[in-house]
Amino acid sequence: MMDNKEAVSTVIALMLILGIISTAIAIYSAVYLPGLKQQSEIEQSRQVADAFARIGSSIDYSLSQKKDVRFRETLPLGGGAVLLSPVRSSGMISIQKEDLFSMTVTNDSETKRLGISTVNISYVPSFTTWEPQGYRWESGFIAVTKDGIAVPQSSQYGTMYDALADSGGFFSSFIEFETNQQDLLITLINLTQKSDESCITGNSMATVGVNTTLSKDMNIIGVTELVYHDNSRAETDMEPYLKVIYNQMILMASDSSFNDRTYRLAFNPSVNVTVREVRIEVSVW
Repeated sequence: MMDNKEAVSTVIALMLILGIISTAIAIYSAVYLPGLKQQSEIEQSRQVADAFARIGSSIDYSLSQKKDVRFRETLPLGGGAVLLSPVRSSGMISIQKEDLFSMTVTNDSETKRLGISTVNISYVPSFTTWEPQGYRWESGFIAVTKDGIAVPQSSQYGTMYDALADSGGFFSSFIEFETNQQDLLITLINLTQKSDESCITGNSMATVGVNTTLSKDMNIIGVTELVYHDNSRAETDMEPYLKVIYNQMILMASDSSFNDRTYRLAFNPSVNVTVREVRIEVSVW
């Protein structure tokens, strides 16, 4: 009889322990777990924001130094993995190319076609328990995005229009003209994407690379005409800087014209043009 009572008491004690554990897990899951997952995703979002700031600094350095250099930045695509809930949110990083400027250089035997571009780097979260807050780097600044709406991260700008309108200073370093009598040096910066490494999605770690290479100088002898066109968006205010270049080049040109964002310069006698391209390739894997 005593053995039966001891067996029953053991079962009851075990059931009580299991009940306490189940209750504790239920309270943890209902009360603490949502907050812990949101806190983890907030921390992951902060890491992405810091990574985008460093990516922007890497691009700024490449623009200013104009030399061979490589940068790598690792960031988490998702977050929210906590005790008893290892499921993580996910995210996507995409890099999109945008044309800025095209140019033709003509002599008696050929026409060289050149161009420059920029990129937008975007991070968009998915399946998040917190706010679906993303980030986008473009035109030298970072924007915070949510549900298709973007606002500049910096309090310096009130709207995206204000930030884009102030991007002329950033893009002015993309094109440089230097003259020396009948010689002309044109430096072009081409900020572009790597076509086969421009998008990644998942919930693990991703790496964004910024690879800068300086090309060999292209020498074009006996240039008689140079035409360049502003392909940038209306909000991207490159026009004042391109007009400054145009007004400087008029002093060398025998004839010139400007119409519908297209600038034409003719040279008689001809000039010798050297084109130097700095290629900044952004990729993600």
